[in-house]
Amino acid sequence: MQLQTISYFKLKELNIKRVFLPVGTIEAHGPAPLGTDNFIPFKLSEELASDFSAVVLPIVSYGINKTIDYYRGSMGISEKAFKLLIYDILSSCYKNGFEEIFIFNGHSGNTNALKEVSFKAHKKFNLKIAIIDWWEIAKEIDYFKESKGHAGIDELSMLIYAYPKALNEIKGIYKSYKPNSLIVYPNPRSILIDNNQIDYSVLDLEKAKEFFRMVKERIKHYINEVLEGWREI
Repeated sequence: MQLQTISYFKLKELNIKRVFLPVGTIEAHGPAPLGTDNFIPFKLSEELASDFSAVVLPIVSYGINKTIDYYRGSMGISEKAFKLLIYDILSSCYKNGFEEIFIFNGHSGNTNALKEVSFKAHKKFNLKIAIIDWWEIAKEIDYFKESKGHAGIDELSMLIYAYPKALNEIKGIYKSYKPNSLIVYPNPRSILIDNNQIDYSVLDLEKAKEFFRMVKERIKHYINEVLEGWREI
């Protein structure tokens, strides 16, 4: 259930205490849509919300872009603006009586800022907050042998489950660039994987569905662990 689709009266009646906040950015991902980092966390939060009696907040679709901000279409906001925005959203959660907030993050550039702001809001408002970087959880799942990482087969499989139309556009072989020894601004490629030729012909909707399901179930496991721990405090 999405917050923006229900009325004030309905929300009051439901007395919701738990919310899911998807956060991403607009950023180049090789041949994939610029909104890749938005599609994935929104779909995860949407599919998991009913399992936890949570309401899904509108997505924060602009994040902190760095090494590939140079690429056309990449649209982020400053770290300062991002922190202020997230803090104000968390403050508004407190004002509305929401007590438990799970942030579904789709973009690694947001992670440190989310940690800082979430701790600040936790101390100020006594909110319970958990940040979910889905790709870190996906690393626990040995499913793909192909290239993994930013615009890798794993991320784009999550994408094409969340946004199947993308599969029709992601074709061919592309170069990637992520050497261990260099940090480059702007990065020479918008596919941030150890220097490879990435063959996107291996992308498959059925495999994508299964991988998404596995990641979702793993996230569900961690949310249950967190909630159990919070109940015992």
